[in-house]
Amino acid sequence: MNFYSKFQVRGHRTPREASHETAMSILHERMGLLPDPTVASVDTLKPTLIQLAFFYLWIAAIITLIIRLLYHSRTYFFPSMEPDTKNEQDRDVQVKITNDDVKSTQELLTVLPVDEKENQADGEVSGKVVIAIKEIEENFSEVKVTKEVTSKTFSKTKPPPKFDDLLKYLVVFGGILLYFYLCDYDHIFPRQDRTYSRDLFLFLCFLLFAVAGGFTLKPCTSTILNRDQTEEWKGWMQVMFVWYHYYAAKETYNYIRVFIACYVWMTGFGNFSFFWVRKDYSLWRLLKMLFRLNFLVVCVCVVTNNEYMLYYICAMHTYWFLSVYAFMRILTSWNEHRWRMAAKFLVYFVCNTVIFDVPHVGETVFMPFKFLLGYKGGMHEWMFRAGLDHHATLLGMLCAYNYPNYEKLLNYLEKKFADPNEQRLAVMIKFVLSTVFGVAIVIWHSSIASKEKFDYNAIHPYTSWIPILSYIFFRNLFPKMRSYHLDLFAWLGKITLETYISQLHVYMQDNARQLIVYIPDYPLMNFVVATVIYILISYILFHLTTEFSAYLLPKDLKVVLKQVTIVAILVCLALLLAFATREVGML
Repeated sequence: MNFYSKFQVRGHRTPREASHETAMSILHERMGLLPDPTVASVDTLKPTLIQLAFFYLWIAAIITLIIRLLYHSRTYFFPSMEPDTKNEQDRDVQVKITNDDVKSTQELLTVLPVDEKENQADGEVSGKVVIAIKEIEENFSEVKVTKEVTSKTFSKTKPPPKFDDLLKYLVVFGGILLYFYLCDYDHIFPRQDRTYSRDLFLFLCFLLFAVAGGFTLKPCTSTILNRDQTEEWKGWMQVMFVWYHYYAAKETYNYIRVFIACYVWMTGFGNFSFFWVRKDYSLWRLLKMLFRLNFLVVCVCVVTNNEYMLYYICAMHTYWFLSVYAFMRILTSWNEHRWRMAAKFLVYFVCNTVIFDVPHVGETVFMPFKFLLGYKGGMHEWMFRAGLDHHATLLGMLCAYNYPNYEKLLNYLEKKFADPNEQRLAVMIKFVLSTVFGVAIVIWHSSIASKEKFDYNAIHPYTSWIPILSYIFFRNLFPKMRSYHLDLFAWLGKITLETYISQLHVYMQDNARQLIVYIPDYPLMNFVVATVIYILISYILFHLTTEFSAYLLPKDLKVVLKQVTIVAILVCLALLLAFATREVGML
């Protein structure tokens, strides 16, 4: 079957490498780009309708930004000669702070505290009265208080960007997507096959960990599985995952499978912890998570004309997040009762076992979502990817549920006992636990991880808990180990979604089967240049996604509906323009 057939994803070869007849058939039948396949050249590769619409939206953002910049710059080149008609009394305003409630205008204010006794002498009512001197400064609307009144955090929600800033973000985002298109759709850079050298691979891994440990070791809170530690965990696993693809390190396949299971474990652990503590099951929270997981991948799918399941990690995390949300949202009153929670865990386990372990059940359950989860015309890819880790999320939720008990155990074992016998008992318990986990990981490594790929896949869903729990135990064994983290990996851990998606387009190509070549005949220098471009783009995409999320999904759902409606209208207009330009023969 040809690579460009109806259910296959672009990447293995381009139309220039396919036969003349097949390329014409694809352009005509699937993409709808050519009215008659007999009149086109094999080298013709036109953008799809949705790709063209995205390009028009990007051009519109650029034009709008230029117009607004010119409009704002007029005051710089042609300053107003009209006198300031504002009352001078407006220079001084009063701000009253009562019960941490700040009442003020929207201009930038520097607040100077005044002695409360003076206020009482003047007949003021109770409360802290301060005199604010207005500092005229454009483009600011925050209240700056020199006296510390920030002891209480009013909101942790990121404020939406201003419209001009949003336009800048859209222009940058469109430029990056255009680069994705040129690299992986139009193939403007040459490609080369991957080669594996165990010596080079291990050397780079050793060098990276040495640099991270020598220069980025930083203190953090000593709590078990604190945020810095989990980000570090994600970061170094992501490096191994990407380099596994880059260097075709097939011998590390079984360990990469464990790393992916760890990511799925974190989905269960992190989201269960959030819902358990915050009890926030709002639609806003649901939309925020779905946006974070899928906004970038949807845009990339549109621009590169790829299928959603090519980025199976996004599909997996979306599904397992929704399963955790449903688990916690349904019968929420049961979450406070231990035995009822045990019943919910049992039902969750049985459902996953039936769906993924009983033949043909999963295909039937997910068939309505075949338009999203299908790959090359079938559901095998989804069932294989999701089925490999179908118990990892449950393990993460169980760990989160029993987290307080494990924390109490470690605190007890690390206590300074007055009685030497109790001290020896605590040391002995730690020693026994360390021995159990140590023996378990050695057995797993020698008897399970050493198996061939297909043999290992068959038992991976039921054995991945051994390395996961062993890593957690040894990483948090002593307070000193918990109190430090490798900040380089923690930083990389924050952008794992972006690095996962970008690697397929600006780091590698053809579904990670070939390397993009920036500097021919210099593989190590090419690796350095490609890595810098790849990490920079991923970092920028992470922040852009955060800004777009803040703009499109504020807490007011009415505003959300308004923003989504505007975006939908703009996309429809761009599609109409793309269709019109193509119909008149401009493209």
